[in-house]
Amino acid sequence: MNKIKIALVEDQRLFRDGLHALLKDVEDFEIMGVMENGKIFLDKLATYPVKPDVVLLDLNMPEMNGVEVSKVMQKKYPEIKIIILTVYDQERFINKMIEAGAAGYLVKNCDLEEVIHSIRTVYKSEFYFNETAIKAMRNASKHKGALLQANGNIQIELTDREKMILQMICKEFTNSEIAEKLQLSTRTVDGHRNNILAKTGCRNTAGLVLYAVNTGIFESKLF
Repeated sequence: MNKIKIALVEDQRLFRDGLHALLKDVEDFEIMGVMENGKIFLDKLATYPVKPDVVLLDLNMPEMNGVEVSKVMQKKYPEIKIIILTVYDQERFINKMIEAGAAGYLVKNCDLEEVIHSIRTVYKSEFYFNETAIKAMRNASKHKGALLQANGNIQIELTDREKMILQMICKEFTNSEIAEKLQLSTRTVDGHRNNILAKTGCRNTAGLVLYAVNTGIFESKLF
């Protein structure tokens, strides 16, 4: 079994130790490291020959907070998925962290089952947004319609195929699953996904979901 490699970065010792104790016994998880702040984490990460798949990252920490760490990781380690842990559920924090590159956002009073589910979902689908995050994205939306607003105020229209693939990405289908359902090669789906990223200026899959919700391309009936 390929285990999901996890790092935990949290400055509150009681919460950090408690979460570590709960997660270390999950069969498909491997806890690679437990750090007390972002600076220590980034220093250690640079020395790891094998990087973690997912990082549980506290938003408020001394020396380097979650926003600062996320920005560094987006440049140096974009393949590592970040799940933010915080006591804040305000919409402005949620959208700020998604825009900074976070693949998921959890409030610290959530159930352990949701933490486990979010890690597995981010590992498989590259993002995890619960009802709170989706609502925050919708409320922050300023533009609706079929056009996406890219950087520089240049409007770029997605093709029907690209919109369909983007909708399936939002429903947590992997590239191989999309390829099978649309009877395409995985390489073709990869190409479409890269085109969507290039057109929208998004950094990752989580960013694509944010764009899809903001523009009305994706309307989940679950929330």
